[in-house]
Amino acid sequence: MEIIKCENLKYLYGAGTPFATNALCDVSFSIEKGEIVGIIGHTGSGKSTLIEHLNGLLKADSGTVYLEGKDIWEDKSNIKNVRFSVGLCFQYPEYQIFEEDVFREIAFGPKKMGFDDEEIKKRVLSSAKFLGLDKDILDKSPFDLSGGQKRRVAIASIIAMQPKVLVLDEPTAGLDPKGRDTVLSLIKNYQQKTGSTVIIVSHSMEDVAKLADKVLVMNNGKVQMFGTVAEVYSNVDELKEIGLSVPEITTVFSKLKKKGIDCRTDIYTVKDGVEEIKRLMNRGKLND
Repeated sequence: MEIIKCENLKYLYGAGTPFATNALCDVSFSIEKGEIVGIIGHTGSGKSTLIEHLNGLLKADSGTVYLEGKDIWEDKSNIKNVRFSVGLCFQYPEYQIFEEDVFREIAFGPKKMGFDDEEIKKRVLSSAKFLGLDKDILDKSPFDLSGGQKRRVAIASIIAMQPKVLVLDEPTAGLDPKGRDTVLSLIKNYQQKTGSTVIIVSHSMEDVAKLADKVLVMNNGKVQMFGTVAEVYSNVDELKEIGLSVPEITTVFSKLKKKGIDCRTDIYTVKDGVEEIKRLMNRGKLND
């Protein structure tokens, strides 16, 4: 069942000025309920502009965004509910934290939705648990937390609204490897337990490979590719032409294959690479 569908989206930045730029041009795709979709592309490819159309923060000059089959702009008075249904967490969301304690920060969205105190508390505790935040942290100032903890608080504040679609713009940007893996694991756990649809914008091809069911590649405001991780990542030359590279681990196994080693080449994460090396060693393929 389609939960998000975009048809022929066009959006022009700086319309009527000498600096007018086509940010989106005839963008069309659909996302099924419960999928995790990664959006990748070079800087300026249209990734962030696209996701801001999904919940009505931006309105296309032409074209339509559908949420569960309904045009999100059909009833302009309902756009606030669309934004609750499609929760968007911006890049570096910790810089947008403003409440005096973590509980209030996570509760901000549910409070705006008009829920009573009991329901708000329930949602805060539930979303904090999803993001691995202990109860004793809820009374602390978010400004006393580590960068990784702040990031999780910010994501929890979106999850607390229980959106049908969770959109994350560069959720691991600026985090160390351990923090990045923690956030990715928590997002995956959230999706598996709730069945929610998750859309992730990322510059990291490996992060996308770890999480996504499908990958949408943006290039100069257009959809360059859209398919499974294997379908998209197998187009190595085309990706390089638009300034993207497959994960380094993928390149390693491609080189092994060219040297005559009978290995898989659909390796996109370090974890999968380690498992393939173990398999090859057990078969005596790497003894030399």
